[in-house]
Amino acid sequence: MKVVVKKSDLTLQNNRKTKIFIFFLVLTSIIWLLIELSKTYTSSVIFKIEYKNLSSDKLVQVKPISKVEVAIKDTGFSLLKRKIKPQKITFNLNNLLNKGSKYFILPNMQLSNLNAQLTGESEIMQVLKDTIFIEIGKNSTKKVPVIPKTAIQFKLGYNFIEKLQVNPDSITISGPKKYIDSIKEIKTTGLELEDVYESIETELDLIIPKNTKNVVLSSNKIKLTGAVDKFTEGSFKTPVVIINQPESVNINPFPKQIEVVFQAGLSNFTKINENSFLIVFDYKQYENDTTTQFLTPIIKQKSEYISSLKINPPHIEFLLQK
Repeated sequence: MKVVVKKSDLTLQNNRKTKIFIFFLVLTSIIWLLIELSKTYTSSVIFKIEYKNLSSDKLVQVKPISKVEVAIKDTGFSLLKRKIKPQKITFNLNNLLNKGSKYFILPNMQLSNLNAQLTGESEIMQVLKDTIFIEIGKNSTKKVPVIPKTAIQFKLGYNFIEKLQVNPDSITISGPKKYIDSIKEIKTTGLELEDVYESIETELDLIIPKNTKNVVLSSNKIKLTGAVDKFTEGSFKTPVVIINQPESVNINPFPKQIEVVFQAGLSNFTKINENSFLIVFDYKQYENDTTTQFLTPIIKQKSEYISSLKINPPHIEFLLQK
């Protein structure tokens, strides 16, 4: 037998009344909230700070405070928005005050400037910080060398055919004098290469030294280039040349020739000849120490294409005839 349960008319009528009550309660609350938020209040809110118009002969050494609490007269809508998302105001530094070496601004002396930055009927009544100190120093500039940080391993038989080129090889740095004075060089990020057999051309970032603030570099990168070539070995025989020899003294060297063994890149190897170096023995070495029995070679001149040079024998004996 099927049983049918019917809600009573009284229950349905009560549910409808409850829903209507809740609807009007919510609607009334919204209208009340809108009315309240449209009214003007005075409250405190946090503003972010920017600083501008510092004279060019001064430099901020340490970043000053970046937020400040302000008593502001505004509508409820605007106050709610400012509390949820702090807005920005700018202080002028062109009228910095100082007492001795300490510089500061009095925020409440800039109320007209601050209010000019607001829109509508908003009005800053007071900045709830009497004084903002600004650490000021002199700006300093100087030029320092760039030191590339490299760890390069070549493939067997390969090497640079000329000195690694750094462009620019020095940069200008500027900032607080107390930091600039301690900086003697600027280093780059590291470059590590293995089995190199081709020329290098790359860019490296420059690194601002640690524990320095507000230091600016004239460039943030340098270009590093190096011509790489396969090296080979060559040699020449050359007569012994003695310099500073008195006319009254006859020197008989042994041997009378020396062998010069050098290494150079293949591309420049044919440019090397007997005139690519000048090796001498100085008689003054004996005059300074008459007990010596050997003269040691001095490399007076060497071609830029020669990477290494070895002399055989490494010294010569001699006989004197006066």
